[in-house]
Amino acid sequence: MKMDTIRACSIWRALEVVGDVPVLLIMEQAFLGVHGFEKFVEQTGFARSVVSNRLKKLVAEDCLAMAPQPGSRRTSYRITEKGRALFPVAMAMVRWQHRWEPKRRDFQIRLEHATCGHAIEPKPVCLSCTAEIDPREVDWEEGPGLVQVTPDYSRRRRPSASVTNRRGGGTLVDSIIGIFGDRWSTLVIRAMFSGLYRFDQIQQDTLMAPNILSGRIDELIEAGVLRTEQYCEHPPRFEYRLTEKGRELYPVILGLLQWGDRYYADEKGPPLLLFHRPCGDPLEMRMQCNHCGEELLPSDMRFGLIGPE
Repeated sequence: MKMDTIRACSIWRALEVVGDVPVLLIMEQAFLGVHGFEKFVEQTGFARSVVSNRLKKLVAEDCLAMAPQPGSRRTSYRITEKGRALFPVAMAMVRWQHRWEPKRRDFQIRLEHATCGHAIEPKPVCLSCTAEIDPREVDWEEGPGLVQVTPDYSRRRRPSASVTNRRGGGTLVDSIIGIFGDRWSTLVIRAMFSGLYRFDQIQQDTLMAPNILSGRIDELIEAGVLRTEQYCEHPPRFEYRLTEKGRELYPVILGLLQWGDRYYADEKGPPLLLFHRPCGDPLEMRMQCNHCGEELLPSDMRFGLIGPE
């Protein structure tokens, strides 16, 4: 029997909105205090038509709200409560970028927590026990809201090299945008965290065309996110595993899941239930300051660029 549906967890639903390079970079700039259309164009480097299209989408999804600029006929864009709820995802991306891709650009980002006044690194912790989250200590089971959907990949274009290999601008993250701005790559990583390691398992979970799946796996291996592991000698067969670099993408995946649960789960409840094995409680991630332990909020963060030495 041919399968034509996949499980639509909240990650899938979140990717419907933010699994797109221009959207991610526009939201990044919004967190940095950009409000005007011209500034979004300047800072992201995208064509005006692209920026206009994505701003309309973000307004329609209630991530941004339009408001008149004081003393001007122009419109400004302000982050809504729903948009601010993506901040843990943004902090998880910055954290990964700092740890794993510090030499891809000629500057570094300094994160300062205004609450304690220190330069900090975001720390993903369990809200219940405050222990740092390790994906190997998380159990999951299907939730009451799990449904099957028929994927429509035809509406998704591959991010162009000019987008994923951008130069200049004030972006806090770059290489990680190339992963999460491409839904196919994100779904491969989702499969890994779900315990699906073999090509046929991942293909069944995502319903990607084999050539597309093979290409994404090769790219993730080249990026150091996945590695091959032989599980059969005769004939030789291989499966795929997350590297340490790949495992540390988990806070981004978890942040997308929680955001999707909050805004897109139906009345039955979340599609997926997570449990933190060390404390036994349902897992909810909080991004906190690694210095003072307080929750990181957009209003309390300061960002600075540090040039090459």
